[in-house]
Amino acid sequence: MIDDAGSLTVRDLLEIGVFDDATLLAGERGVGTEVADVRLAADITAVEACSAGDLVILTGHQPYLVEVALRRAYSADVRAVVLVKPSTGAYQAPSAATISFANRLGVPLLQAVADDPLLVADALRTAVRRPEVAAARLLNAVTARLGRSRPDPRSVITILSGELHVTCAVISADGTAIEGVSPPGLPAELLAGSVAATAELPEGFAVAVPVETDRTGHVHLWLVSHARGRNRRWAETVLQISQVASWALGSWVAAERLEAERQARSRGSLLSELLASGDDVPPQLVQQAVLAGWRLDGWHTGVYVVPAAPGVPDTTGTERLRVELSRRGLHGQLVEGAEGWSFWLTNDSEPPQSQHRELTAKIAQVLGGCQLVAGIGRPHPGVTGVGRTLAEAREAAAMTGSAKVVHVDELGVRRLLSMAAETPALVDQAARLLAPLTGVEDGQLLRTLAVYLDEESVTSSAAVRLKVHRNTVAQRINRVEQLLGVSLLNPDERLAVHLACRAVRASDEVT
Repeated sequence: MIDDAGSLTVRDLLEIGVFDDATLLAGERGVGTEVADVRLAADITAVEACSAGDLVILTGHQPYLVEVALRRAYSADVRAVVLVKPSTGAYQAPSAATISFANRLGVPLLQAVADDPLLVADALRTAVRRPEVAAARLLNAVTARLGRSRPDPRSVITILSGELHVTCAVISADGTAIEGVSPPGLPAELLAGSVAATAELPEGFAVAVPVETDRTGHVHLWLVSHARGRNRRWAETVLQISQVASWALGSWVAAERLEAERQARSRGSLLSELLASGDDVPPQLVQQAVLAGWRLDGWHTGVYVVPAAPGVPDTTGTERLRVELSRRGLHGQLVEGAEGWSFWLTNDSEPPQSQHRELTAKIAQVLGGCQLVAGIGRPHPGVTGVGRTLAEAREAAAMTGSAKVVHVDELGVRRLLSMAAETPALVDQAARLLAPLTGVEDGQLLRTLAVYLDEESVTSSAAVRLKVHRNTVAQRINRVEQLLGVSLLNPDERLAVHLACRAVRASDEVT
């Protein structure tokens, strides 16, 4: 007994490719009717015996027999009439009058090419009466072909397209089709989950099956199939067979990733290509990045780590840096380059502003015992966001100065201070302002003043950096105010003194 909700219509039988080389000659108005059974008819008596819900396959194609079958279909609610055209030999095609008659009645008139009408009837009857058997046959066919070929994206798409008569694509999580063509109107939410799903499209339905998922449950790669028609049972069949194909494709991804791990050094060049692509990242590069295990969708926040000074030996190493990042809950992509390390984190949605300081603090902890400094970029979305945030992170890393970690949003102030410090008139004025402190207590007063202002006038923080008691810092600052004749409680005077300290320090670094 066939569940009516899952019964196949004439349109379904045409679209799912139950019989090959089938053509709808007339009666398109009736292709949405459901088929309950399939009957062979060689003469008028057999045609007259057909009942409601039947699909009639005529083994003879005489004009009078075709017209009798069409009249019987109209009066007894027979679903469709099928003519079988042999691949060779004589065949009398229906006349224009017969086609016009079928169109007036709204009875689908189909033509199938086959040498044996019994084979056509068997295929159709199996699909109509025992759809699970037809699905099993398709599954066996797909599995056999997958076993005889290397299940890479192109071959998997070719096999599914040929056996299921669907349009397929292998799509990354950001929506890039790395093989095949993405269905038009594909809902973005279909690729937002982590399990197989089906969605209706303007023309038919789409099935999305995860191919490769990371340890957080995020899907990097999807196998998407687009089929015409809206039959629920056929959608389930496509879903089940696509899942088998996705497992085979997942094995290919694992093998490719293992090979990519063996060539870890190529990640640096891959990242360079990604950065060089700017806002126009080609699908081939997206495929390589996915195979490397990189997540390209979502919002990315980049970090660039470099040695604090040229010639400083690096005692950390890539693996130790990765361990330190992981210990603080920073799980992202780390790529070693010629001059430093590129690292980026990915969030499903735009991270809050609070992540700025939190991430800066964690990176500072990671680099606490190393002769390394880092810059942090802003969050940017999508495949192009990786390049943008890392470019900002590199810019910030180049201007760390005395700081361990600098966020790109801090560069505005640092640029201003840097430009001011390079002005000769300002440097001369700064030297005169701080002259009373020169040489006093072997330079301890001047150094204490600079650190105190860098630490936002927090005595305890300055004491930690200077490795002295906070009372010592307070006493030195009181003496500084007396010698300079200023009050650091006054915002204008504090800014002027802080800028003077930066200018003198920058001048000393240049000389």
